[in-house]
Amino acid sequence: MKKTYLIASLIVVLVSLWMFTGVFKTSTPHETTNETVSETDSNPQHEVARVRVSHLTAEKQRVEIVLRGRTEAKRIVEIKAETGGRVIAVPVEKGQRVKKGDILCELANDGRNERLTQARAAQAKANIDYEGAQRLQKDGLLSATSLAASKSAMESARAALRTAELDVEYVQMRAPFDGFVEDRPAEIGALLERGSICARLFDETSLLATGQASEREVATLTLNQPVVVHTTGGDTVNGKINFIGRTADPQTRTYRVEATLEAGTHLRDGITAQITIPQQEVMAHRITPAVLALDDAGKVGVRIINTEQRVEFHHVSVVRESKDGIWITGLPNEIELITVGQEMVADGDKVETTPDSETKAK
Repeated sequence: MKKTYLIASLIVVLVSLWMFTGVFKTSTPHETTNETVSETDSNPQHEVARVRVSHLTAEKQRVEIVLRGRTEAKRIVEIKAETGGRVIAVPVEKGQRVKKGDILCELANDGRNERLTQARAAQAKANIDYEGAQRLQKDGLLSATSLAASKSAMESARAALRTAELDVEYVQMRAPFDGFVEDRPAEIGALLERGSICARLFDETSLLATGQASEREVATLTLNQPVVVHTTGGDTVNGKINFIGRTADPQTRTYRVEATLEAGTHLRDGITAQITIPQQEVMAHRITPAVLALDDAGKVGVRIINTEQRVEFHHVSVVRESKDGIWITGLPNEIELITVGQEMVADGDKVETTPDSETKAK
């Protein structure tokens, strides 16, 4: 009875092994391998990502560089006294426009004319003395040393005459150019010392617009390049670039750019301005900033789909901004731009695409 029970138990164990391990399955190793491969093929481990794309075509765009800056006077001159004296006249007031040569301040003569007359007489006498010394030296009646002394006296008299002439000339301080009297601190009766300020003159006809350009922007600029300046007050003035800095600002790493504005603008110094510098035409695509992405190096770009339905990352440059988006360069003429799902794919991934009916990139 026990023997029969053991035989029955052994049969149950063998059947169980057969069912779970397939040891007694009548198939070849080759057939088993094929079935395993077939199962693997029918159950892929990675699903293909789905993204939405927009078809974009490049368009011609006029590139503009826009600098934020301000107007700046090319000339603000302090008219200073060249000689000391008492102020007897100030024909102009602060805020007045003057012409070149107009008197701004006048000092008392205080005997300057008399000193000028004396200097002229002394110079005439020195000339006569030197001419006589030359004749005497030619006849052998005067030494070379005495002749040299006579010549030196003549030159000293000539210098003294020039000083006296300037002393008279300097009593009147005149405008060196047409301009606007920004300040006039001198008053009648005041005593001006040499170097004291009579007036401060602003040249309205030579105004600048100044701004700072980035490394990329400054590389495209040239001297005499035309610009258009828009002020916060609504004025629009044309000009030309007359200076491009060679040294970068240590804080901002930008370069100073100056443009001379056309004459007759009468703008004020220090007004906030936008300097627009037209560039050449380029082929560009218009997108929304939302589709921009960064690569591992932190460079800006977008993801597009190539002809093999794989993702490609392209670096781009923003060349213009508009109310409808931004214009970028660095892409083929015709592209399939990923508009939704770009953050879920990487360069080289194979994807399935769905057209973006709303054209979100535009």
